[in-house]
Amino acid sequence: MEYRVLVDENTSPRVAESLRGKGVAAEHVHEALSEGVDDESIAAFAREGGHVVLTHDTDFLDAETRGDVPVLYYADDTTDTYAIADRVAAVVESMPDPTDLRPIVKLNERG
Repeated sequence: MEYRVLVDENTSPRVAESLRGKGVAAEHVHEALSEGVDDESIAAFAREGGHVVLTHDTDFLDAETRGDVPVLYYADDTTDTYAIADRVAAVVESMPDPTDLRPIVKLNERG
């Protein structure tokens, strides 16, 4: 199964662009839905489309918000766009099937 990453609106759209440059299917919430969309709508869209959500929004750490949607989470909102994309690419490389992901994958300095 191919990764499809939905980049949350609290993350720069440049992250989605960088991921696409690395061969990862990615789209930003503003492209897929709209600006200001609520977390439940994001989770529903991700579930229906088979996406993994990339975010630093702590609301997605709550199982009630995310449901069964896997989340790639980074805590530091000052993390560089390219560093975030590199960390996601490292996860994709180390775990090629997104159905094998834990519910929450915390992206750290090593990816």
